[in-house]
Amino acid sequence: MKRKQVQAETLLLLAALFWGVAFVPQKIAMADIEPLAFNAWRFILGGLILVPIVYWLSSRRDAQPVEVDGGHVNHRWKACLPGGALLGFWLFLGAALQQVSLLYTTAGRAGFITGFYLLLVPVIGLSLGHKTNRWTWAGIGLALFGLYSLADFSEESQLIGDLMVFASAFVFAIQVLSADRLVKRYDALRLACIQFLMCGLLSALASLFTEQATIQSAVDAAWPIAYMMIFSTALAFTFQLLAQRYAAPSHATVIMSLEAVFALAAGWLFLNEILNTRELVGCGLMLAGMLVSHFGNHSGTHH
Repeated sequence: MKRKQVQAETLLLLAALFWGVAFVPQKIAMADIEPLAFNAWRFILGGLILVPIVYWLSSRRDAQPVEVDGGHVNHRWKACLPGGALLGFWLFLGAALQQVSLLYTTAGRAGFITGFYLLLVPVIGLSLGHKTNRWTWAGIGLALFGLYSLADFSEESQLIGDLMVFASAFVFAIQVLSADRLVKRYDALRLACIQFLMCGLLSALASLFTEQATIQSAVDAAWPIAYMMIFSTALAFTFQLLAQRYAAPSHATVIMSLEAVFALAAGWLFLNEILNTRELVGCGLMLAGMLVSHFGNHSGTHH
């Protein structure tokens, strides 16, 4: 079991790395293609790539989903359709806000603020009757203070971008809570597949009415689209799903919060994005907030 846990946590680390680095191609793509058109291509193609992966994983014994609370997980595409479509709607909203924000803010900042969804999940969960404890509130306090340090009120367009990313983190938290309920009853990979295709179709529709998207723009942004569909969608999501069975939940959350650190490092490495001391302190406080919240929750009594 120990070896399986190490393998699972390595897969999670790779998923966090792929998602963190993804902010770089997402940012670069904005020079060639409009935000919604970019999302349409990455999610439709990513969803299509997942279809054969669904069938491959279905044939693997060790990848079978765990039966939750003695309940039966439904594997039929038709049964998964309504839930997958709902998740696709939330993903469309969150991804649209995040992608448009990259016209105004840096990849590193966007990655860090997106990580805030890890803290928003337990807060929104309160309205669904989930319990939380003082550690969550301490973590949120720290992270909000960090967010305030990260915000640059003199730079109006960057502030708009940061606020859009924060709004996207809120939507992603709703999406995570919705997914949490649905995966107890439906096959997670089929839900994901439908979610990506639905998100891609909604993005394409929205792009059609609000943007002047062309095939040429997609050709110009070919490598960012390829990265997003292969690494950020098909591989990262599959790794996360394979890892969920054996990774320790407390380790998993800490590993996933590293996505924000990878985003910051990738922005610095590939896009020469440099943060000043105040902004770095803000990022440090946000990361500390995420860790305090989750370590506290896992040492709490309500789990």
